[in-house]
Amino acid sequence: MGDQTSLQEDISFLRQMAESGRKGPIMGGIFLAGAGVVFGAASFMDGAMQNGLVPFRIGAGPLWIGASLIFTAFWLAMYFRLMRGNKPVASAQNATFGVVWSACGAGVMVCFLTTILIARDLHSPVVQAAYVPVIYAFYGTAWFASGALARRSWMFFAGLASYLFAFIIALLIDTPYLTLVMGAGLLMLLTVPGIKLAMDEHKS
Repeated sequence: MGDQTSLQEDISFLRQMAESGRKGPIMGGIFLAGAGVVFGAASFMDGAMQNGLVPFRIGAGPLWIGASLIFTAFWLAMYFRLMRGNKPVASAQNATFGVVWSACGAGVMVCFLTTILIARDLHSPVVQAAYVPVIYAFYGTAWFASGALARRSWMFFAGLASYLFAFIIALLIDTPYLTLVMGAGLLMLLTVPGIKLAMDEHKS
């Protein structure tokens, strides 16, 4: 009898922990916000150069490599700052959020590398164009998974918007507006939600 009572108490405790975790702040929004700003700025710069809106031009390769290096430095700085902070980071909710978005980033990178291989073997760089809308499909999946696990209804809208951007970008793939729309999408789908998460974290 005592063992059954203890088991029920343990289950009740775990349930309370899970519910309180879902209601608490999600840490890591600053990483999404930073990614949106850095890569969004790179997208706008790429679009500005392609449309002759700036009096200079650099290659797309150096531009995006530079953006990647800047974001890596930002990510490391924020990570070590987070580790030095006094706020608790070990919770099921935050661990799940981190795993979902880390998997999203890994998926985007694998997709990028595999499309390069396919384009090389088929001798058709056009194949790489298919990679662009896939990025936003990954974002949509990550937002839906995050929303379901954290019970944040607004994340489902971010997921729907991500899927919508994937279709819009697919339609604009061969137009000079592509990178400009990409930049807008990054700000809307990463920076704005990331800032919201960071503000919720600050309020707690």
